[in-house]
Amino acid sequence: MDWEGLSEEQVAVLVASILGDGEITKCYVHDRRINNSYREHFSLGQLSYREWKQRKLPDLLYLRGDNLVSRSIPLMTRLFPLFYPNNKKHIPFELLKDIYHPACILTLYLDDGSLLLSKRFNHKKKEIQFTPHIAFYLQAFSKEQLEQLAEWMKDHYNINVRISGTPNGTGYYLKTTKVTDTFVILNLLKPYQNELPNFMYKLSWDNRLDAEVKHYKQTYPDYTIRVSNPARPYSPGDIASLIQWKQQGVTEKEIAQRLNRTYWSVVYKWRDVKNREA
Repeated sequence: MDWEGLSEEQVAVLVASILGDGEITKCYVHDRRINNSYREHFSLGQLSYREWKQRKLPDLLYLRGDNLVSRSIPLMTRLFPLFYPNNKKHIPFELLKDIYHPACILTLYLDDGSLLLSKRFNHKKKEIQFTPHIAFYLQAFSKEQLEQLAEWMKDHYNINVRISGTPNGTGYYLKTTKVTDTFVILNLLKPYQNELPNFMYKLSWDNRLDAEVKHYKQTYPDYTIRVSNPARPYSPGDIASLIQWKQQGVTEKEIAQRLNRTYWSVVYKWRDVKNREA
């Protein structure tokens, strides 16, 4: 695929945006345009996020009122049949196979995802248990396509999500079922917190938890808040193995599989280890 000079991160943002809130507009009969274009409608509360996208793709996207759009360009014309075979939005796995950048997961999540908190009350013990989950509400796609997408997330990012049912869309969405899986995603996206401060309620567990605790402390002031255990840090053994495997020439992807972590978690941790040794 000729991405016309787009970086790995830019491709990740663009592809995920088309799968999420965006669309490629089709050229119609008697339309004077030769090529297709991109369009993404948004509400005022989402403006800062669309401004972030525009900054990531400054030569491609621009803001026009409450829409993020592109000009009519050959790139969108080439992408249209891949995303819209039979004029219905489709996940083009032939493009996704080469995408590993975390900006793809970030964009899918901020476009169509939520950080959910399940709450369990034990009134006898006066306790509230919070458990976080992440949902990807990609309900435009079939169950089969979402199952393939779950496999892609596992293969490319070591993310575990499962199919769940919903009365909306095609009837299915993706969701983490284990606390550790939720924190794998949050840790993967952590480097983007400074770029997207208005979305800390989605990107920061500490931020979200603090807001929830304050809310429930008003209603249940004498209840104890308990939180499901977050993702595990790197142990000294993990770090020793990481150093040894890197010295042996093992790839980050293989190390991620051995440690049951994401590819980018290993990349960032190795960078941290090298900085400490410098």
